[in-house]
Amino acid sequence: MALDTKAIGLLILGLIIGAAIGYGATAFTGGGGATTPSGGTETAGPQEQQTVTYKIGFTLPLSGQLSSIGKLWEKVAYMAVDDLNKMMASYHLPYRFEAVVLDDGTTEEKALQNVQTFAQQGIKVVIGPAASSQVKAVKSFADSNHIVIISPSSTAPTLAIPNDYIFRNTGSDALQAKALAALVNHEGIKKVVVFYRDDEYGTAFADFFKKEFEALGGQAILLSYASNLADFASEVASLSSKVQSEGAEAVVLISFDTDGANILSHAKDDPVLSKVRWFSGEGIHGASELLQPSLAEWLDSINFLGTRPVFISNPLYEEFKKKFENLTGTDPPVFSEKLYDAVFLAGWAIVRAGTYDGEAIKNALPEVAKHYYGASGWCILDKNGDRAFQDYSIWTIKQVGGEYKYVDIGTYSGGTLTFTESP
Repeated sequence: MALDTKAIGLLILGLIIGAAIGYGATAFTGGGGATTPSGGTETAGPQEQQTVTYKIGFTLPLSGQLSSIGKLWEKVAYMAVDDLNKMMASYHLPYRFEAVVLDDGTTEEKALQNVQTFAQQGIKVVIGPAASSQVKAVKSFADSNHIVIISPSSTAPTLAIPNDYIFRNTGSDALQAKALAALVNHEGIKKVVVFYRDDEYGTAFADFFKKEFEALGGQAILLSYASNLADFASEVASLSSKVQSEGAEAVVLISFDTDGANILSHAKDDPVLSKVRWFSGEGIHGASELLQPSLAEWLDSINFLGTRPVFISNPLYEEFKKKFENLTGTDPPVFSEKLYDAVFLAGWAIVRAGTYDGEAIKNALPEVAKHYYGASGWCILDKNGDRAFQDYSIWTIKQVGGEYKYVDIGTYSGGTLTFTESP
């Protein structure tokens, strides 16, 4: 992304740049010198301004059930920090940022350990963790120790809590459930089995989907599965029996990437499940396993459809996507643009706060987000510290140029479904 052309329209409105320049003038032109944060360093050459380096922690799922997208998110994290540093240099501001990345294995225990490790290192801002169950696990420690958490992907409505240290740069699944229910209803489906992870994310999403779908006149039967298994063959067999006994027309899958891909790989060979419609939320979007020819061909044949949070008609996303594709050779997976923007939110909140202090950064972040328009769109937050406005894309898997790809074929915005291609 061309940050110099992006910067003024993207982020640096008078409020933010004024705070940055004001703090820089005080700290570096005779105001007593810069305050070095714990976990940060100062460097300066002869007759140069001191440059303060702030560390931003990242707890990412580089292994475990979200590893397919987590490994790509790591590339986004480093790309974003590099771009943020280029922006600081372009404005001649004496700040730079350093990424400290730890693998949380997509587990609650490891996510908490990572945040505790960051705290010991004096790091006050953490991007991640990915899953809502992980965010729930770190919340108490983060609140007690004034560690700002910015999750780009936690969506459970149960975590929409005001005045805490948890911020989520994406909309609650209370909104996505409405979009997914509208999509399933649009396809003429009246009875579904919702097959969902038995964790914070899956349970909340399933409950809200059932409420929204039944408000539209449909019937939703809930069936959870244990999410900590290496293989889901027996769970898929139970799902098959439930779909057959209930006479359901479709399955709504609420999963992550590796568990979802495993479930679908078994379903395509099941005599019942291979013949019903399938729908999904965003959790599986971007998983490379779904693009394997045998699985992708089946998903295409049954017209597999899903929803994922996006910001519609955003040229900055297209710039981000092109840069990511040039870097990795693949499309950015779900929530990548939100992780990218989270880095900028964190960096500018630190600058605006004027001190590397968790409470000050927490108080600065909503004001920064109010004026930040980035690759994921307008990042203004609601009273709970969650993304205030969210649109959704309708996605599927189909052949493009002889190979299977994730393709957006429509949108859900303001309560209205719009298709750019026939579903």
